[in-house]
Order: sequence, then C-alpha cells, then structure tokens
Amino acid sequence: MKNVFLLVVTVFAAFACTTVKDSDDYKLLAARTASLEEQIRDREKEVEEVTASIGKIDSNLMKISEHVEIMDGVKLREMVKKPGEIDLMITEIGDYVKQNNEMIATLEKKVNESKTINSGLKTMIAMKNTQVEEKEKQIQELLSTIEKMQSEFHGQLAQRDSTIARVRNEINQTQVQLEHTKEDVRIKEEELNTGFVTFGSKQELAQKGVIQSGGKVILNNQLDAEDFTPVDIKSTNEVKIGVTKRQKLVTSHPTDSYYFIKTDGSTYLKIVEQEKFWSVSKYLVVLTEN
Repeated sequence: MKNVFLLVVTVFAAFACTTVKDSDDYKLLAARTASLEEQIRDREKEVEEVTASIGKIDSNLMKISEHVEIMDGVKLREMVKKPGEIDLMITEIGDYVKQNNEMIATLEKKVNESKTINSGLKTMIAMKNTQVEEKEKQIQELLSTIEKMQSEFHGQLAQRDSTIARVRNEINQTQVQLEHTKEDVRIKEEELNTGFVTFGSKQELAQKGVIQSGGKVILNNQLDAEDFTPVDIKSTNEVKIGVTKRQKLVTSHPTDSYYFIKTDGSTYLKIVEQEKFWSVSKYLVVLTEN
C-alpha cells in the first residue's frame, strides 16, 4: 500500500511539472526571459563598439593637438614660407577630422538603429563634444594666424586657402553631427524610459481594446495611445488607481516589486523596485471592481 501511494505521488508531481512547463504563461515568461537576455548581449556589444569608436576619436584629437603645437609660434612663420610642409600638416589635420566625422556618423547611425541604449553613451558623447569644441577653437585660432601670414604670400598660398576652408567646414560638420547625435540619444532615452498605464473595469478595458472578453490582454501597435497615461519608469514609484473594492494587475510584473495600498479611500499601486517592475512589460494594466 505504501509503494502504491508513493507511485501515485510521483506520477502526480511529474504531471504537475509537465503541465506548468506546457502552460501558455510559462512559455510566455520563457520567451520574455530569452528576449531580455538577447537585449543584454546586444547592449554589451553596442558598448564595446561605441567605446572603440570613442577611443579612436580621442587618438585623432591627440594627433591634431600635436600638429597644432608644431605649427605654433615662430615656427609657423617659417613654415608659411615652405608651402609643402604646411600643406602636409593641414592635410593631415583634415584627414583626422574626416575620420572623426565618419566615426561620429557611424555612431549616430548606431543610436538611430539601436533598440537599446547604454546610459553612459550620452555622457561620453557630451565629453567628446566638449573636446572637439576646444580643439576647434585651437584650430580656428591657428587658421586665423595662417590666413594673416598668407596675405603676404598671395601667389604662393592661394591653394592653402582652399585647404583651410575645407578643414573649417569639416569641423563645423562634426559639430552639427554631434548635436544631432545628442538629440537622438535624448529621444531614445525618453522612449526607453516611458511606461504606459491604464486601469478600469473589465467593460472599460474591453471598450478600449486592451483586453478581450475572456480577460486576455491585447498589447499591439493598434492600441490608441490616448487610452494610456505615459509615465517615467525611472521616477514613478506610485500610481493612483482611485476608489475600488478590488483590483489586480492583468499585465505581467514581478510580484515582489509592487503592492497595493489604500489611503484616504483611494487605492494606490506602490512600486518598490522600478527596474524590476518594468523589466517584463512597459505596459501596466489594472483591472478594478467598484
């Protein structure tokens, strides 16, 4: 009799485990977990690529500084008298600026196409922007000095004017591209940090098209954005639901990341761990009963 009982318990446990793994909720959670792991891998790869680009930009800025130091002071006046030597220096500076332009364009493309964004990217770009501005000022001062000296050598230095104009134009393009990249980063961060909240009775949520008659949640691009309230997922730690008798979440969120509380007759959803709470879904749907 004891052996029969153990056999029944074993069969029941195996059946229960199989049932859980075969359930839609389990499969949905497994799929979301795999998706999050893929996002993390993509983010790490993106950070490595961006860091390498920033390192190359730093190297080019250092080489430009070395060239500027060489052409500073008395030596510059002597170099103006040797068109080939100063030509080479300015051409090399222009090449470094061009390389930086191409790398910034690649970085800007990555920001536009990326589905994730590294939180340190904006800071790094801001630092590069400051450094480029400082370098631009040095080059502008240098170019101004060269133009002054070249006025004494109209015939010999006509070609130099064109080279200087090209360098200045590429520096300006770098600045414009950096501004575009910073704006793209800001927009991307705002999108990634926005959650969408709605709540109501089963009938109200069904009218909005958020749930089906059986209570299944529908989250797709056809939903009306006006039916949801956007919130900053980094700073929002509570959501006022209003006067309710009962309430429950119909979207998936870790149970240990939130709780409900009633204050002055109103129900509030308290979020104790923002990052964990929004890790599964950026949508929050609360079903209420009044």
